[in-house]
Amino acid sequence: MTFETIADDAEAAGRLIGYGFRPKVLPVRDSAYAALVKRYAEDPDFETLVARYAAGMGLRVIAVTTRAGMVHTALPGSAFETRMDQYARQVRMRESREAERILYGITHLAVAALTFPRPEDLADDGYQGKVRVSSIDRLVRSMCRVLAERVAENEESQDPPADALQLERAWRAYERRPEVAPTKAGRSGASATLTIIGRALVHLVDRGMFHQGRTDSEDGEKIFLATHRYQVHVRELASTRAYEELTQLGVLPPITGTGTLRTTDAETLYD
Repeated sequence: MTFETIADDAEAAGRLIGYGFRPKVLPVRDSAYAALVKRYAEDPDFETLVARYAAGMGLRVIAVTTRAGMVHTALPGSAFETRMDQYARQVRMRESREAERILYGITHLAVAALTFPRPEDLADDGYQGKVRVSSIDRLVRSMCRVLAERVAENEESQDPPADALQLERAWRAYERRPEVAPTKAGRSGASATLTIIGRALVHLVDRGMFHQGRTDSEDGEKIFLATHRYQVHVRELASTRAYEELTQLGVLPPITGTGTLRTTDAETLYD
């Protein structure tokens, strides 16, 4: 293998990794991108080169598919790791308030769980999750009630574990916030939970994780549709303890035989 060939391969690997920073560009719309994805799938040596190149940059390749394209995540301590102060600026969060950081973390966890409520949904590449701001808020408030009940039961029988108290306090921070806090201009204030959820979803849309679908004809609420890129990321998240504990709380809405999510009072969330 000549030096020129090695250099060409390295350049191709770098281009493929670079596409991962452009989440709204997809292989189906870019022939050069599609060719690199195809090469990654068919050439084990190129796959290894891409993985090693990415690791050297402080990245880990999660998946490379025709639907999602290149999906990578930053390794701990990487220059590409999104720090909380960066996220705070992106969602206009008052970064000095620790409570808001907790609330946004809870929100993102709830979005993932509601988008793919069943393991089979998360595993199915053909499944497209849908969420609304209001349905996410209802889910988190249901979690708050369940956690409060569990902590109360523990307090009656024995001293609750320290981590249980910390978790309960985190969800309580959300429960105390109003859904809507109108400003003088008639808009929802920054402290309202619906505002927090809306900003979190816009953040995900900007990163190619969701796109906005149609607006519901009855209530005018926007419906957000998950992309395959988001599904790939949630599969990574599903291995974390926080996600597992959330899905085991028993508060996710029941699902009909057609996969339609419903609230406990049978009100349809999605068409």
